[in-house]
This record gives sequence, structure tokens and C-alpha cells, in this order.
Amino acid sequence: MTGIQIGIFSSVFGVGLGVASLIGYVRWQHWKQQLQAWQGFANTRDWSFFARSGFMYSAGTMEMKGRLAGRPISVETEHRGFGRHFHIVTIIRHGLGDGFPRGVTIRPQTLGDAFLTMFGVKDEEIGDASLDNALDLRNVTPKARAVLLSAAMRQPLLNLARAFETFSIEDGVLTVEVIAVPRTTIELYGLLNPVRELADAVRGAVGQTD
Repeated sequence: MTGIQIGIFSSVFGVGLGVASLIGYVRWQHWKQQLQAWQGFANTRDWSFFARSGFMYSAGTMEMKGRLAGRPISVETEHRGFGRHFHIVTIIRHGLGDGFPRGVTIRPQTLGDAFLTMFGVKDEEIGDASLDNALDLRNVTPKARAVLLSAAMRQPLLNLARAFETFSIEDGVLTVEVIAVPRTTIELYGLLNPVRELADAVRGAVGQTD
């Protein structure tokens, strides 16, 4: 290589290294902010907290476990995909207790569900237009219908469907997936609030239907 070529290569390499260092620094700052927020959130609730750092300043994974409304809950992050398809999801799992019907399965309605409805393919309905339009319901027994239609449950279920594009309730466990990671306490509150509302509603619904 000539002196000019070496100089150009050195300049390009230096710029690339500087950009990579800047990106790494920003990622590290975001990671530290997330760690502080999650650690503080867990500490104030006496929840356990565990974090694993990522490679070369990339985002690691975090996990909180504790109890919400007297029932177990976990909040964790997970890496998905590779390269351009790489992303991080936050997963919430919360047991709704024995009062919630075990057999019923609930998911949000999708565009695909709406398309199939045009051709007469429908999921089960419970007689409330808002809930039937927002939720994909399966295995709805008479007991499950009574719980879902109770005054305490309607709005929390609708709020859940509005807040999360991906969630399910199966075997009495609510699972939520969000393609984002809360960085502040306020964001953690916002993420968990629809879950807390539903957890509180389950207890109220059980009392009404007993």
C-alpha cells in the first residue's frame, strides 16, 4: 500500500472505531439506566432481581420475580433473532389464581381473526360486543362466562387488549410480550398497571360470582 492509501485506510478505520465507540457508550448508558430502574423497582417491592451483562456493551438481560396481588409474577427480558432481525422483548408472567377459570383461553383479536369473521369463521362469544370484538375466546364454560362478564372484569380485560398487542391467558396464567424494555420506574409502572388491574379484578369477580 502507498502512503496515501495507508492514510485513507487509517482515517476510515479511525472514523469507524469512533462511531462504534460512541454507539457502545450510548448502549452502556442505556443499560445502566435500565439496571438502576429495575433494581430500584424490585427493591421497593421486596422482589428478587438478577441481571446478566451483554457482550461488548450490548444490552444484557434482566429478571424480577415476586408477588403481585398475592400471586407469583415474573418480569424478564429476552433476546430474539439475529442481525437485522435482532430485538429484545420484555415478558411478564402472572398467575391469576384459582378463581380464574382454568380451561378458558384468551388472546387479543388480530386482523386475521377479523378477516376470517367475514367468512363466518368466528371464535366463541360471551354476549358483550366490546369484549367479543377485542378478544379471541376459547373454551368458554358457563362459569368462565360469568367471571368474564362480571362488573369487575370487563374494563380491565379491555384495557389489557388496548395496552398489549401480544398476550395470552392460558391455564390461569397471563403472559404478556412487549418489544421494548422499560428504562424508568414510570415506564415499569405503565407496563405493569394493566396487569395489576386485571389481578385485582379477578379477586373482585370471584367474590361476585361465588
